[in-house]
Amino acid sequence: MAPPAAAADKREGKRPMPPEGDPAAAAAAGETTEQEAQAAGGAEAGDGDDLVLVADCGAEVRLTRSAARMSTTILHMMDDCAEGRVPVAGVQAGVLRLVAAYCERHAPHYDPEASAARLRDPFPPFSIDFRPTAHAIRPVTDPGPDPHGLEAWDEKFIADLPDNSALFAVILAANYLGIEDLLDLGCTAVADKMRGKAPEEVRVALDIENDYTPEQEAEVRRENAWAFED
Repeated sequence: MAPPAAAADKREGKRPMPPEGDPAAAAAAGETTEQEAQAAGGAEAGDGDDLVLVADCGAEVRLTRSAARMSTTILHMMDDCAEGRVPVAGVQAGVLRLVAAYCERHAPHYDPEASAARLRDPFPPFSIDFRPTAHAIRPVTDPGPDPHGLEAWDEKFIADLPDNSALFAVILAANYLGIEDLLDLGCTAVADKMRGKAPEEVRVALDIENDYTPEQEAEVRRENAWAFED
């Protein structure tokens, strides 16, 4: 998926764990997916001290405390909430289930110190080295650029979202809950949809309605001609 050097950067803050299942788009519609059921089963089999996230509609979503560490918002709230019930305002139940499934999948790999360092310096300096690698052929024992299946899982997670509205809802929820890795994933997905496209194509890709009249659009193009030069 990515060369080993780049993959190592993308896996910063992760700890090894065998790969698990994939998310399903039905969660955005409020249905319980197989992956979410597995996450819930793992929570029930845990130490019995899990959190209960309460959506606006009153629906409850269980989240292990280890997974809750990925959310700075929940981390600051959970000790103040009675009986481990954390109200999550402005997030629909289906989206909250998707967020919880993401956190449960990534939690065993999460390193708070490395994540905090990445936030402090999101673009650390790196050396450019074009020297050939010692092994042109990757050994059979090499786990590859994505040994834990996180990149493949994330790709499936985004691909299974039913539409752009669900993607934007996940981004807003990740931003509100302070889940930086999920926020990065969602924003990268939006950027990928926009990359290399003209404004009209971006509107189609992101379901954006053009509310300019032809006259207004012509005026904008005239005032900002530099932006439309080839």
